[in-house]
Amino acid sequence: MQASAPDRPSSASWSTSFITRLHRYKSLLLRRWWIPVLTICLGLFVQAWLIYQTPPSFLSASKMMLAGKLNISQSAVYSEDNVNFYGTQIQLMQSAEVRRSAEAFVRSTHPEMQPVLVEITVAQKPRTSIFDLQAIGSTAEYTQAYLNALMQKYLDFKKGMREDQGHNVTTAITEQLISVEKDLRNGEDEMLEFQKQNNIGFIQEEGNSAAAYLVRLNQQYASLKTEYDLLSLLDLDQNLDRTQKTRPDASAGAQPADDQSGGMPFSDVGPEADYLKAKQALQLLRAEKDTLSKDLRPKHPKIIKLNDEIAKSENLIKLYRADTVEKLETRRKSIGKQMENLQSNIKEWESKALDLSQRLAQFNRVKGKVDRLKTLYDRLTNNLKEVNVSQSVDGGDQISIMEMAGPPMSVRPGLLKSLLIGLGCGGLAGIGILLLLDRIDDRMASFGEFQHQFSENVLGQIPKEKTKGRVTLLQPDDARHVIAESYRNIRSSIFFMPYEGPRPKTLLITSSVPNEGKSTISSNLAITMALSGARTLLIDGDLRRGALREAFGISSKIGFSEVLKQEVNWQEVVVPTSYPSLFLMPRGKTLGQPSEHLLRESTDQLLKEMYSHYDYIIIDSSPVLAADDSTSLAPKIDATLFVVRLSYTSARLIRKSLELLYNRQVNVPGVILNYVDTSLPEYYYYQYSEYYNTPAPVEEHDGVAASLHTRPKQIQSS
Repeated sequence: MQASAPDRPSSASWSTSFITRLHRYKSLLLRRWWIPVLTICLGLFVQAWLIYQTPPSFLSASKMMLAGKLNISQSAVYSEDNVNFYGTQIQLMQSAEVRRSAEAFVRSTHPEMQPVLVEITVAQKPRTSIFDLQAIGSTAEYTQAYLNALMQKYLDFKKGMREDQGHNVTTAITEQLISVEKDLRNGEDEMLEFQKQNNIGFIQEEGNSAAAYLVRLNQQYASLKTEYDLLSLLDLDQNLDRTQKTRPDASAGAQPADDQSGGMPFSDVGPEADYLKAKQALQLLRAEKDTLSKDLRPKHPKIIKLNDEIAKSENLIKLYRADTVEKLETRRKSIGKQMENLQSNIKEWESKALDLSQRLAQFNRVKGKVDRLKTLYDRLTNNLKEVNVSQSVDGGDQISIMEMAGPPMSVRPGLLKSLLIGLGCGGLAGIGILLLLDRIDDRMASFGEFQHQFSENVLGQIPKEKTKGRVTLLQPDDARHVIAESYRNIRSSIFFMPYEGPRPKTLLITSSVPNEGKSTISSNLAITMALSGARTLLIDGDLRRGALREAFGISSKIGFSEVLKQEVNWQEVVVPTSYPSLFLMPRGKTLGQPSEHLLRESTDQLLKEMYSHYDYIIIDSSPVLAADDSTSLAPKIDATLFVVRLSYTSARLIRKSLELLYNRQVNVPGVILNYVDTSLPEYYYYQYSEYYNTPAPVEEHDGVAASLHTRPKQIQSS
């Protein structure tokens, strides 16, 4: 029964995958290096041919210089120009208008010259005001003449632009001056007409007087309103008390309050004075009564007399109080009438002041408009004078010819550029072809790529040997420790594969196509088995091109082919080798149709006889796609080990071969990867070769291997 494949390991990290991909491209480049070299050479050849086919060109050079300018607007101070506009000047020199003018000028001055295409380049020298001009054309005389004409036409173009600009500015300023002058005249006429209808001085004086009078009226109204409110809110005694407090100020020489100022006058006669005198007399009587009451009884004649006088005083006070209240009410009503009169006066004078302010504001608006127009007119007049002076003095940017066009020299323009283009295009084409080949090429370069495309179990991996010529077989004390350990790893995989039944004893080694290393793997695997103590028979089953006899140095020329034809007994052709427990059955003579012999029942009987004499039988068979031999023999074998050479065998061929084996009910427990590049990051464990510097003795190794071999034999016997 075929061993169940273990779970596929998890995919490698991104960095490992990236490095693996780079290694694949590196291998592809090492194999196909001649493709980019060929495309680069082809690109250089094409560019060189194009340069050779291009007619010779002539180069003429000249120089122009930018001088300073005279700034008229800044008191004729001479200053160096800034470098902000150099790019614009370069574009003007290379503009189509200047080039057309130069071509026309050359045609008019040199009609005998045939016009040719001239390439113009302009560059500014760093930290200078100098322009380097170069002209490249196919005719020497025309190129030189064209460059001189270009510089002259550029100067003419600049001069024309300056004149046109000055004319346009002058025209625009003049038109604006006419418009401003017209508006100024209209404004002056409007101001004069307004002055005729209104006396501005009188309006200003009357406005000031009206404002002052309004202030006084408002003050009087505020004072009256305060007095009116006090008369309404305070009672009689409070008003009289308030009036008495203002009397000392009046007696001290202060201005007494009158009706207009809002203060209530105080007089020594009248109901107010009588009321106050009666109150004072009443207070004296009460004080006298309080004094006598201390010594006299209430019924005493004096006390009775004082009570009568107090009653009379109280009645008199009531009369005086009524008269005083009436007088205060009359006073309040009088103040109210005065306030109404003041309100009407205030409204009248406010309307007068508002009318005066409006007329004065209208005059100021007309006058401000006239002043602004005068200022604008004066500024435009000065600008027009400056433009005229600037045109006369020509204070703009002074660009002049520093050197005329020099004698033309024969050149090959763009030689380095063309070669670089050829190099780049050839390199890109080569890389593109390599990438296309990589997309088409489905050969696998690493264990990870194999796992990505196939689910078969990998029993082991054999590193590639850095040797030239035939690869030598393993020796008991072989110094190639990594190679030997790789075969021991395969041996252990075969010993300990998970099987549900008898373990395989006969192993067929095959591959898809020739040159994948199956014969070497068969030999070394048989040697490894024999070194472990297992009695091993190696059969050269490649009946067309088998060469195990030469590899082991066997002189016998009869072998497996003669046994299949039943010309000799199989035990007679088995020969011992220099390795203990390893026996070899050579190929024998070449057979024309080996598959017909392999399908016979005699072959089945032969395998059964050999099965009981050896612990393991390893058969080196022919490639699956090269002949039908392997697919005819494999169904009779316990297990078939499939060899894949990395970076050599196409995945399509491997898949086809495995399908042929599976269709024949062949047991394929796993695959052996050959020619593995251990420099890849996923083979880091192959890089510890120093671990094998002191190998263990062969006897100890064989004893351990033999003990390992004991388990599969016991399982088989059970």
